[in-house]
Amino acid sequence: MIKFLIKKFLFPIFAALIVFILMSHNAFLYHEPVGQIVEAKTIAVSPVTDNFANRDVQITQILKIKMLNSSKKNQLLTLTNEADQSQVTGQIYRVGQQVLLRGTGNQSQIVGQKRDALMAALLTLFIGLLIGFIRWRASLFLLLSLALNLLYFIGALIFDVNFAALNVILIFGGLAVVFAASSLLFVLGATRQMLYTLLTTILTTLITFSLALVVISLTGANGIHFEYLNYVTQNPTQFFFVGAIISVLGAIMDGTGDIVAGLFGLFRQNNLNDIRLKQGNYFKSGMAIGQEIIGTLTNVLFMIFMAETFPMTLLLLRNGNSWSYIATIGLNLGLLQTIISAIGIVLAVPITAFVTSFGLTHAESKRGVVK
Repeated sequence: MIKFLIKKFLFPIFAALIVFILMSHNAFLYHEPVGQIVEAKTIAVSPVTDNFANRDVQITQILKIKMLNSSKKNQLLTLTNEADQSQVTGQIYRVGQQVLLRGTGNQSQIVGQKRDALMAALLTLFIGLLIGFIRWRASLFLLLSLALNLLYFIGALIFDVNFAALNVILIFGGLAVVFAASSLLFVLGATRQMLYTLLTTILTTLITFSLALVVISLTGANGIHFEYLNYVTQNPTQFFFVGAIISVLGAIMDGTGDIVAGLFGLFRQNNLNDIRLKQGNYFKSGMAIGQEIIGTLTNVLFMIFMAETFPMTLLLLRNGNSWSYIATIGLNLGLLQTIISAIGIVLAVPITAFVTSFGLTHAESKRGVVK
């Protein structure tokens, strides 16, 4: 038991701590100035109110920063930092934090907090726990899949920026298909199970968005405020659906993967026991599996939605905004995306059960062994 705890838990935690310490002392690798806050003193606190009667508190800090690199290494800089208590327009700094600086003549200003140590430590912890609880080969393929998906995403962004005239939904819709195919190929391999999971995922996603587009078109998008999508320089409606496509795809793929895996496991067991089942039996089994996972997946979607909207909702509440205003500004689009994803999860159950049961019935008639 002690060996199990050391191998599975303590070793990844220890590795993450080592990485955190090493990355906290890598300022010499940076071209831009890096400093560490050794003193943070609040000198002024004043309430502020904007034109919409939103209330906040402006905090003024005097920061003493010890330089960690550049020609000013080990020198102390004194800077003034102003930020709102909500930290929407700035950040309140604490002693011990490392910051990135930018020099302007004899003056310097804080660009942002240096967070590479924390990110690297969390990544190390994730990889350590993954390898500890999953086989090396499976862990390697999973990490490779994540890395490739990141490269695909960056490539799609670059393509969209350089070819803005192309329809963004087509670009990222194609990216979603690449995401699904690449992920399933690395996780499940080039098997019939992977093919059925990919097919039902894409089919369910297309049907879900077709229904969503029909409903939104028939209602004239009444009550949907795409214009509140932040920081979008292109058509906000298209970008909303781009984000929804990727989000829904992930939720649907989770559900279809479970159902297909369950039915293929049943098929293999029937082959071993020389049992023949009709398509209706497989379909009922797939529906039963789907009914077991719908509740969990839907709750996970709602929790993700709450986690994403919690900071903005809390900020708007503290500023004295009404719930109707918050629902319009902060919750509108996120709730719509969650509802579309939930519809996709529900539709994935009968679609996956039907397609997979049809394929398995034909495979069973040939008595082939499904890999």
